[in-house]
Amino acid sequence: MMRLAFNTARLVVLLLLSQAALATPQQLLTDLQHMRLAATNAVTNFYMFSGLDADSKYERRIDQSMKKFNDSLTSARQLASINGMGDSVASIDADWKKLSELMMINRNDMLKQGYPNVRLVDEMGRKSMEIVNKASDAYSKLEQSSGIKPSPIVQKARDLALLMEEITSQYAARGTTNLGQVFMGNYSRTLTEMAEDFQQQLTELEGMIKSQKTEVLMGSVKSKWRFMEERIKNYNENTVPFLVVSYNDRIIEHLEELESMFQ
Repeated sequence: MMRLAFNTARLVVLLLLSQAALATPQQLLTDLQHMRLAATNAVTNFYMFSGLDADSKYERRIDQSMKKFNDSLTSARQLASINGMGDSVASIDADWKKLSELMMINRNDMLKQGYPNVRLVDEMGRKSMEIVNKASDAYSKLEQSSGIKPSPIVQKARDLALLMEEITSQYAARGTTNLGQVFMGNYSRTLTEMAEDFQQQLTELEGMIKSQKTEVLMGSVKSKWRFMEERIKNYNENTVPFLVVSYNDRIIEHLEELESMFQ
């Protein structure tokens, strides 16, 4: 009886250790994804803030995005060394400190003089992209080293969420300021090209998850995307960045809800 109890306890401990080993890289992958989204979203909100005469709504949104990044970075720091990702996370951390400094300077310029320094805003946008690229590299490295990858559905939802943020950021830069051409230089693809990619990947995601439990969510994503896609393709006719940003938020929420259903 005692041996049976001992063996049972041993199995429970091994199971818990196994689950913990799996959970650690999975959580770090999630943290890296959230950092990619938050870094992009923070800059998008600054474009809105600067283009709409220091609108306090977007100042609050900047703070929210910065907090989301910091929360994910704090979690990633704790998990990095366990997963052999200390150097990668430290590099992201250093870039984030620089972006945070630039964000503070640019926000203060808007509040004090009513316009930002073009060079510093451009530098901030490029730093955001560096962070996203480093987080993406770390994401791939962790998948390879741990042998743990999200399911195809989860990965597709994450890819779409990041692409959605990038589309919205470029649209916001173009739609809220005459400095848009400077900011747009941070992206290698046009809005139209990015929109076509999003539509293709969205169709692929829909093909992966055809079921009643996802029908409402996918329907909501598609309807909101149709609105955004039309505005992107007819950009010169009717620019509505505040609506596009709002729809972006809802699409991201839906994609993350889908992601949670298949984790």
